[in-house]
Amino acid sequence: MELPVLMIEFENVLADTATLRHAALAESLAADGIALTGELLPLAQGRTFENAILRIREAAGAPDDPTAVDLARLRAERAFAARLGKGVTMPVGLRAALEKLSAMARLAVVTRASRRDVEFVLQLGGLDGVFRPVITLEDVPAAKPTVAPFKAALARVAELFPGQVLRGVAVEDSVVGVRAAREAGLLTVLVGAHPPQDAMEADCWVESLADFTPERLRLLLSPAVKGIG
Repeated sequence: MELPVLMIEFENVLADTATLRHAALAESLAADGIALTGELLPLAQGRTFENAILRIREAAGAPDDPTAVDLARLRAERAFAARLGKGVTMPVGLRAALEKLSAMARLAVVTRASRRDVEFVLQLGGLDGVFRPVITLEDVPAAKPTVAPFKAALARVAELFPGQVLRGVAVEDSVVGVRAAREAGLLTVLVGAHPPQDAMEADCWVESLADFTPERLRLLLSPAVKGIG
């Protein structure tokens, strides 16, 4: 019998961090004279601060400067942590949904966020101990959106359940995350408001993780199922 492993993104799935992250990124880029316009913002979706800054600087025509990128990353991380420390909201019904899902699946966090930020919010929300393992950007040589974090999470779970057949399901907030998870051979769930063409790339789309019920998980795990709404 297979053991489902739900690998859940922290950003915008467990905590509503989008506004905080965008504000921190905009503040950091502004120090280098780069405005985070609506055209540039999509380049940051689903990516770490470092990767987002690299892509945005290139698109804005900024010079290739690793030191400037590193300083901008540090500014963004500090600005984000400061905003996060003032409070962050979690989806309504999240705890109840996680309790139901944990009865039939192993729950893990696989995120592009830092361990400090993830642990702070999980403790604040009384969710520390719910997820094992927790894979953050510090835990892998190549952060999301790559296959490395997903593979690391599956390897950790395999250590806890030797000989158990695992079935990985990635719960993502971005289409780039869905694509990376699919490359890793996982089923995918896309969470949040997305254009139809993005939602169609995932095996399942839900507005909130609270809407991803055990029944939807069972259907997703059924053979030849695609496009669950």
